Amino acid sequence: MKIKEFLKPLIPESIPDHGLSYSLTAVRTSRSIRVFALFLMFTLLSLIFVLVGIPWVQTVNGDGQVTALIPNQRPQTVQAQIKGRLMKWFVTEGQYVQAGDTIAILEDIDSKFLDFNLIENQSKQLEALKERKKQIETQVDVFRQQVDAETKAREAGVMASKQKLQQSIQKRIAAEATVKQAELDYDIAKTRFEDRKQLFEKGLRSQRDYERDRLDLQRSEVSLTKAQTDAEAARRNEQEEKSNVTNKESEGSSKILKVMSDETKALETIASLENSIAKGTSELNTVLARRDAAIVRSPVNGKVVRLLKLGSGETLKQGEEIAIIVPEANSLAVELMISGNDAPLLSVGRNVRLQFDGFPGFQISGWPSVSVGTFGGIISVIDAVDDEKSSGKFRVVIRPDPNDEPWPESKFLRPGTRSLGWMQLNTVTLGFELWRQFNGFPPTVDKPKDEKKSKKDDDSEE
Repeated sequence: MKIKEFLKPLIPESIPDHGLSYSLTAVRTSRSIRVFALFLMFTLLSLIFVLVGIPWVQTVNGDGQVTALIPNQRPQTVQAQIKGRLMKWFVTEGQYVQAGDTIAILEDIDSKFLDFNLIENQSKQLEALKERKKQIETQVDVFRQQVDAETKAREAGVMASKQKLQQSIQKRIAAEATVKQAELDYDIAKTRFEDRKQLFEKGLRSQRDYERDRLDLQRSEVSLTKAQTDAEAARRNEQEEKSNVTNKESEGSSKILKVMSDETKALETIASLENSIAKGTSELNTVLARRDAAIVRSPVNGKVVRLLKLGSGETLKQGEEIAIIVPEANSLAVELMISGNDAPLLSVGRNVRLQFDGFPGFQISGWPSVSVGTFGGIISVIDAVDDEKSSGKFRVVIRPDPNDEPWPESKFLRPGTRSLGWMQLNTVTLGFELWRQFNGFPPTVDKPKDEKKSKKDDDSEE
């Protein structure tokens, strides 16, 4: 019996007989399934074409907090400048203060500054030293006047001695001339006497003429002796006057040197007093600065947000924090921490989308244009080293984008508010981004414009 005839009673009448076996007819795909399969294939092909064409902005994520771009507008701690005891508070938490307002008063507990009359005593010592200095300066003026007087006296004495020396020289010259005349007269008288003596012995001259010639010879001899004695006296007088000039000069110089020595000692005393005055002034300024440091003042305009030492009478160490002040900030910025893998991809000037705590937002990293509740920013600073914890993360400072929506005011966006940021890189297709993500490749970035320019300059120079 044929199989078809055997199975004919079992085949439903609704199935037409096209000459096919029942098994092939039973496994045939229905029309609806075929249509659905074609729809899925078309959708998949369309999706592939869409992914190839849709732009996607690559981003680098980071989290951080709100801060101030200007350092002196960031939260600041007020520290104790000296070791002391907290005496009194002048502010409360939440109070607004101006720069220079008193925050607290400390009592110095250093043993060197416990004397309450220390400033007065230091001032009196300085006044005494200054008065002593004035007296010595007066003495110096007197010494200088005395030096001038002694100099003039020496010059006058030396001048008088030189005049006497000149007179003695003239006398000596005159005496020597008299000696020469006396010697000439003596020679003439002696020659005459010898001639007359010969004539007298021959009987040609009288006794009277002979005695007269001998008397003239004796007179010439006496005159010569007297002239020689006067000349010797004139020479001695000249030597004495020379010695007198030297003595006057030495005596005057000795007096001048003595006065100058007294003046030098006085100047040394003045220098010592000036050193003591400078030291005393420094000590007084130290005491005044120490007393002034006991008054804790606000360094900036801002609000006191926390008092770290509350009880009066507490002892504080030098440099210990006692309060925190948040200045008025008009240059808000955001500090984001990024990993070391992402840091090389960033450059100053790139755009950033930011989301702040307390401000609801919706962000699609690849499509910043459809983001809601986020704010624009620009990378201002990228640290060259990692953070202090050596965690391998780098700090990026974001400033507001002037071409985007303004950030919230500082009274709402407070320093320390947490923030999320998406730093924008290149724009690629969505398909490329999915392919990159599936393969674990890093994002692609363009070289900075300045780097391209410098490379072109190098090539042109070559």
